[in-house]
Formats: sequence, structure tokens, C-alpha cells
Amino acid sequence: MCALNPASSPRRVGGVALLVVLWLLVAMASVAGAIAWWTRERVADAMTGSDALDDRIAAVSTRDTLLFLAASVPMTTAGLPLEPLPASEIAERRLDEFGVFDKSPRGGELRLDGRPYVGIGSTVFAIQDEAGLVPIAQAVNTPVVAMLEEIGVDAASARRIGEALADYVDPDDQRRFRGAEERHYVEAGLGAPPNRPLLSIAELHRVMGFDTLSRDQQQRAVHYSTTAESTALNLNTAPATLVRSISNGCADRCIREIEGRHLRPFINGADFEDRTGTSLVGDRGADYRFAPSLAFRLTLQGRTGVATRIHVRLTPLAAGEGPWRVDATGASPRIRDNEITASPVPSPLFSTSAMAAQ
Repeated sequence: MCALNPASSPRRVGGVALLVVLWLLVAMASVAGAIAWWTRERVADAMTGSDALDDRIAAVSTRDTLLFLAASVPMTTAGLPLEPLPASEIAERRLDEFGVFDKSPRGGELRLDGRPYVGIGSTVFAIQDEAGLVPIAQAVNTPVVAMLEEIGVDAASARRIGEALADYVDPDDQRRFRGAEERHYVEAGLGAPPNRPLLSIAELHRVMGFDTLSRDQQQRAVHYSTTAESTALNLNTAPATLVRSISNGCADRCIREIEGRHLRPFINGADFEDRTGTSLVGDRGADYRFAPSLAFRLTLQGRTGVATRIHVRLTPLAAGEGPWRVDATGASPRIRDNEITASPVPSPLFSTSAMAAQ
């Protein structure tokens, strides 16, 4: 009679079978976990994609609503009205003896000084009158130096960069006292100035001395500047800090008047100086204005990601064209970086806004 093989005993076979079952269970659990993880990731991606689509739709709706308002409702010194003007009011505002449309405030206008508002859905937006930014296209009779000092540039450097900018855009080769012409750029290994008005804010980085500013100062200088308007600075729509910087001796009274200008906009340079008790830098009659221009930049953002900035020019008298023209569009820093709470818009046009519905 043969002896039993220990390897083939029932106990040994059962142990091997149990080990195989355990390995199979571990493998199945791993596969199930991987499938669950993959499913969660795909669901999260789908939700993110859905949120991004909702944000895009809300931003486009907000943009189109604002463009419709800007093209169809005359702006006032206080900003953009939220509803059309009655025919009787339009007629009354056109009764000026010189045929000029009366731009006095109506009340409830959207401010054009870059203040953030809650738009449709999750959109936050801000409208900035381009005339409320420092016009640097020509860099003549503009508060460039005051703007540079306001962002923390020392007085000597601010004057030097301001004169270099003026030399950069003028057509001659005569250097201002602290400026720079072509030969100075060549000596510094820089590209020669074009001797023409700036076409883009990005050209500021080519002006001699601008590279000496800190990154934050450069970003703020770009934020305060415009090439869309080349005339006067609108004191009703310029950033409050910038307005204070061009007001000699701006103290408490001056600050209160500037902060309250949306309720009582300034009429002219004399009105500004009388109410603030200060004097303006430069020519109060030629260097400043008080009604919005036909150009503005519109910044829109959703819940995440960068914001979108659109530069728009209204074209009400252009033959064969639409009521507005988009001059440029691109990415922009998020509005909420300025730590100002977005305000709801009291208009049924923005009735789907969560905040406006509260």
C-alpha cells in the first residue's frame, strides 16, 4: 500500500485554494477602487466642465446686456443708466441752447470707475470709462508723473520716466531735460523709439526707465493707463486714489468729495477745486473732463480662472456699422483681487443674479 503524498493532502489543497481566493478578492477590490476613483474623477471633470459652461453663458449674457445698455441709453456724468430715457426726458435734455445733450445724473446709474458689480448668474463685472485712465498715447498734458508717484515711484524717477515717455512718442529728436531719444536707447542696447503715439499699453515696457519699476508698480501703471483716449482725464471716473494724487493738498474734505462724486459728480475744474479745497495738477480746463467718453473697458469673470477684458468703442454715428466696435480683448487679473465687494445691480435685466435676487 502506497503512502499519501503530503503535497496532495486535503488540508494543503484547501490552504492553496483559500490563498487564491484571497488574492482574487484583493485584485477585485483594487479594480473596484480604481473604477470608483476614475468615476469620481470623471464626474468631477463633468461638473467642472458644466460650471465652466454655465459661467461662460452667464458672462456672455452679462456682456451683451451691458453692450445693449451702453449703445441704447445715453450716459450721464454719474455713469450708465439702467433703463431707457423716456422720450419726454430726452427732449428736455436736448433743449440746451447750444444743442448739447444734458448729461446731468438721473440716479441709480452703473458707475464707470471700475467698481465691481454682480452680473447675471455667477458673473462679476466692472466698467471703466477709458477717459478715466491716464491717456498715454500722446503723453502731452497728462498726469503721468502724478500717476507714477501715486503707485510709489519716487519723484525724480517719475519725472524722468514721464519725460522719457514724452520723447518716446514725439516726432522730433530733441531730448527733454530728463528724457531719452534714439541715441540714448541705442547706447543702452534698447530698441529705438517709434516717435509716434503709443498704439498699445504693452509699449510702456519699451520706454526707457520703465524696467526699473517693480513688477507691482508696472502692473499698476498699466492698470491706470489707456491709449484709447488721448485727451483729458475724467475726474468723475478716474480711480479715487489717482484723483487724490493729482489734487494738491488733498485732505479729509477732498477725500469725502471724491468718495461721494457718484452721488454728486463734479461739473468742471472750478467746481472740483471749490468743493475739494485743492488745486489740480496742470491746466484744470484743458487737462481734465467730467463726462464719460465713447470708449470703455469691460472686465468679466466667473467663479474661477482669469478674467476677460474687452475694450469697446461706441459708434452711434458710424455709417454702415454696428452701434459699437470691439477694439481689443484678452485676459485680465481677477476683479476681486482689489478686495472690494461686488454690488448687486438693481435691474430686472440682471434678475438671474443670485445677489440681485436677495
